[in-house]
Amino acid sequence: MLFLLNNRVFNLTGGIALTEAAGMPITMATRFTLPEAIVTAQSAFLATPDLQVSNPTQAAALAFLIASRSQANAALFVVPPRAKQPGHVNYRLATVAITTLGSLHALQQQGRSSDDLVNASVWRAAA
Repeated sequence: MLFLLNNRVFNLTGGIALTEAAGMPITMATRFTLPEAIVTAQSAFLATPDLQVSNPTQAAALAFLIASRSQANAALFVVPPRAKQPGHVNYRLATVAITTLGSLHALQQQGRSSDDLVNASVWRAAA
């Protein structure tokens, strides 16, 4: 399953094993609700605003948690400059056409993806 997290498309395979690889407790994968998954992602992005780049394993695990508890296949987390707590991290979930995600993933694999392209293809289009 493809999932867009901020500006990166992840191919989510492995399910619960993905969360284990990220060092997350198995209870996160088996018992967390969508609101708990969102707060966990907000906390992670508050600590590391470029999480999708600096820790792709953890980012993919968070994407899996969100995907497995919602109909969304895209999530955007934005940390405002003065954010002090997870609730200050803005987020947005979206359902994006699989063809769009496939195209973005292919461009990413070729090194031809950009923030502007992702924003124009997904986030501005979903607004």
